[in-house]
Amino acid sequence: MLQCDNPFWSFSLAVYGAPGVAAECLALQDTRGADVNVLLFCAWLGVSGRVLSAEDFAAIEAAVQPWRERVITPLRATRRDLKTIPDAADQTVAALRKDVAALELRAEQAEQAMLYRLTPTLSEAGAAMAAEAVRHNISRYLDDKASAPLLIQAALAHASRE
Repeated sequence: MLQCDNPFWSFSLAVYGAPGVAAECLALQDTRGADVNVLLFCAWLGVSGRVLSAEDFAAIEAAVQPWRERVITPLRATRRDLKTIPDAADQTVAALRKDVAALELRAEQAEQAMLYRLTPTLSEAGAAMAAEAVRHNISRYLDDKASAPLLIQAALAHASRE
């Protein structure tokens, strides 16, 4: 059974809610195809000094790719499509869109639980400093072609408060 209420979920809610982080993550999702949950997972593991290997990234992708493609992506597309139909302002359609958004969020939480379940199988925390590990994990996930400075800053700020 998936453990949906876990430390990674709590971290994600706090960090994603930091100023500018949601917009930055969604831009990476829309322009680069990044999985926001994987970005947050990279940050969460990094704050504990865990540096992810190529094998770790392969395991992460194998664990969540089918769920993302079969559940999250279709829900997201439906939610977005509901904005564009002629009756989008209708109360019934607006309520349906809100319901789909709630389902999408639950699906995201389930994906995060799948990622959390992987934690014991991934590389252990090493000697890396948190800032170095977070930057490494995120840049490796994004293939060094993009950055997520607000996510990195928020993750490190959250870790320093704990």
